[in-house]
Amino acid sequence: MKKIDLSWNKLEFDMTKVRFPYRLNYLDISHNHIKGGVSKSLKDINLLHFNVSYNELCGEIPTGRYMVYHQADSYVNNKCLCGTPLPHCKKRQ
Repeated sequence: MKKIDLSWNKLEFDMTKVRFPYRLNYLDISHNHIKGGVSKSLKDINLLHFNVSYNELCGEIPTGRYMVYHQADSYVNNKCLCGTPLPHCKKRQ
């Protein structure tokens, strides 16, 4: 599988531990009700298109490898995502 476009489907699941196919190059799961954090498996996938905006994702965006290519517009309007390319995460006290 190389392309996944499940945008605008009212999907509800926890993305935290979802593992995406290594050969995937297009992922759009925007405008759903997806919860949890951005899957760490995505940092090892070279996505040409990536969009998880308008969901209910929360937590720090994984860093490293291919994650640096995704801009802030890939993540907008989520519950509480933070970290590059969004504002830094607040430290818990």
